[in-house]
Amino acid sequence: MWLTKLFMALTVVLSALLPSSCTSTKGKVPAAKQLAPVAAEAAAASKNKNLGELLLTNYYETRVQLCTDKSCLITPKIVDRSKVQLTVMLESKNPGEKSGELSVVQVVGKAGKPFEVAVGDMNLTLTPKLAAQ
Repeated sequence: MWLTKLFMALTVVLSALLPSSCTSTKGKVPAAKQLAPVAAEAAAASKNKNLGELLLTNYYETRVQLCTDKSCLITPKIVDRSKVQLTVMLESKNPGEKSGELSVVQVVGKAGKPFEVAVGDMNLTLTPKLAAQ
């Protein structure tokens, strides 16, 4: 009789330990920590814009809408046969405001070659193609 009670008690104790031995918190990462890199990548992606190939005319401004509150104004100036100077203005507006932040950068490079320009908090990549005049 006492052997049966001992066996039953041992079975209850072992069965109580079995589920707890299958779970582990060492390898698990909280959901908030898993989402943080995804949100950081999305924020970085919104700061990097590839405008592709843009057809530009000497001294004529070209406006590119980047998102609802940011636009980019690009003015090319031909320096010589193969070089072009780009003036890139990034304008940021908050909804309801008439004016906002303005960042201006000038870069010189070859027409038909990709440019990488950091303007304000944005990184723009574009390939200027000059229109025949």
